[in-house]
Amino acid sequence: MRLSYDGPVLLLGGGCTLGLAVAAALREEGAAVLAACGSEAGLRACADAGLTAEPLGDPESLPERCAERMGQVPGHMLDLRHSRAEALLAGLPPEAIERWAGEDIALRARLLRALTRAMLMRRTGRCVFVSSSAALRPSPGQAWYAAAKLAGEALFRSAGTELAGRGITACSARLSWLDAGRGRTFLNDAAQARRAARAMPSGRLLRLEEAVAPLVFLLSREAAGINACCVDIDGGLGAVKLPETP
Repeated sequence: MRLSYDGPVLLLGGGCTLGLAVAAALREEGAAVLAACGSEAGLRACADAGLTAEPLGDPESLPERCAERMGQVPGHMLDLRHSRAEALLAGLPPEAIERWAGEDIALRARLLRALTRAMLMRRTGRCVFVSSSAALRPSPGQAWYAAAKLAGEALFRSAGTELAGRGITACSARLSWLDAGRGRTFLNDAAQARRAARAMPSGRLLRLEEAVAPLVFLLSREAAGINACCVDIDGGLGAVKLPETP
């Protein structure tokens, strides 16, 4: 059975490896896809993949810009955005903390507000936030990353509770280690890669396609009943104790 989508799917941060893979899978389902990228590198990656992309720019104008490019405002949104604010809690300079709060919390809130307001006009919408298993189990140095993920989960949960009666549902998906994006950088260290694999019940990390397929489903109209909650796509990592550091 082919999944269904009510209008274009907007991928925030869609120029990353995971975003491009999700976009390809969505297009196979017949969905119209637009990426919104906050960097020139992301826009170039989308262009190389043949994916229509728009600079992230002003959050409040993004629904209108999507309508200009795709013919209508987004009916579905996947938020893949995150900054590179990773440091020990006491180690991040004050100016970096301000940047982190603006990029990872305030900007996400503005984007969610703008997009759900546009969706309210059509009384249908689906929003999914890509979180991380680090939200509940951060390693040292992930304090800021984990805090941003928890804040994002709270925003999307509230969107689901407040707007479901008007046709808009939302959820979050917690992913574990993937050999993509920031995970690939981490896993370039062979010892860290082995430790990560040992932590997984299967003894191996999730493959990219094992994250893509659930995200494509969660974005669809058929997944609307999964609302105001967090779905673990972590291979069971959250259910086991981490091995001791070698």
